[in-house]
Amino acid sequence: MKVAYLLPFLQKPTGWRSHAVGFLGAIRSHVEPFLLVAQADLAAARTLFPDLPVHPLPATQGATASSLTGLRLQLATRSALASLHLPELDLVHSLEAYPTGLVGHWLARKLRLPHVITAHGTYGVIWHERLPDRFLYQQVLRRASLICPVSHGTAELMQAYFGSALAHTRVQPILNGNHFTRLIPPREALERQIPATPTLLSVGDIKPRKGQAESLAAFIQVRSQLPQARYYLAGSLGQSAYALALQASVREHHLEESVHFLGAVSIAKLAEYYRQASVFVLTPRQEGLHFEGFGLVYLEAGAYGLPVVATRSGGVPEAVKDGETGFLVEPGDVKGIATAILRLLSDTELARSMGRQNRLWAESLTWERTALEQSQAYTSILSAA
Repeated sequence: MKVAYLLPFLQKPTGWRSHAVGFLGAIRSHVEPFLLVAQADLAAARTLFPDLPVHPLPATQGATASSLTGLRLQLATRSALASLHLPELDLVHSLEAYPTGLVGHWLARKLRLPHVITAHGTYGVIWHERLPDRFLYQQVLRRASLICPVSHGTAELMQAYFGSALAHTRVQPILNGNHFTRLIPPREALERQIPATPTLLSVGDIKPRKGQAESLAAFIQVRSQLPQARYYLAGSLGQSAYALALQASVREHHLEESVHFLGAVSIAKLAEYYRQASVFVLTPRQEGLHFEGFGLVYLEAGAYGLPVVATRSGGVPEAVKDGETGFLVEPGDVKGIATAILRLLSDTELARSMGRQNRLWAESLTWERTALEQSQAYTSILSAA
């Protein structure tokens, strides 16, 4: 089976790039991939996938209809597709819903092939607020052979905002995989020592939908009972009003020695913070049409044997098994977050047990599992054609 894959941005470390690398590395055991990327991503694609055929297009994820630049890229990309010569293919798979999915839609119609779309969280629904893109996206969804959101939570929100466009389209969530457990030996996770100093860790860019305001407020409550507790927040900080407000709150509560904003850190440095942590905390919430599509970072924490505290938001309940790998609370429930953290910090056996279960959960959600489910879906589509 030969499949053309349309890829979104690859130049910087993002969830899109992590998904593309992990998924394509595994799916090639089942199919022959042919990659189409934006011209700007060509060098990155050849570095990340040195032995796969890659063809550049003017744009993929940049081809929106809500800006002049995006419209120009749409026209240039559609023109490039019209003259594109490809090997004989069986189907087209867009690794993001839109605008990458629009480019895949055009290619699939040109070749008269089935079109499969993977939808990642926010980008499966955000186009509802942009009229020109909403119209085009609805056409893409209606004509797709299969939509594969990365979680049931993402699928539910897509149905809520684009249900009419999906009325006759098959939707099959296929959960993300991960590679983290390959990097951390099982023994390190399953036999990890509980740190002497109660230490919380969050990993994610500092922005409202990641919920750092709520986790920081919860930490203030935690510290009233455990004054020695520490909280480290890794992720791009910037100078947004949200980030500045968090820093002001730290100063207001005189927590400069207890709360540390680390900014963007290297992979090696991040590993050190995971090893020093007692509990992983990330408490996202939906902000308008922005939400957590899955939450690979919870599996990264699991690879290190950490229990987690998270929220029932978007696709998070599929990355975190409530009561088994950690605790889920309602978004915005600061008291609930604090209670869950204190329970894990005060009950070392519970924390150790949940950390081990999180490691085993992360080990089960492999890219090979994702690829097998996807290849089976391909076969089903082609058999029905």
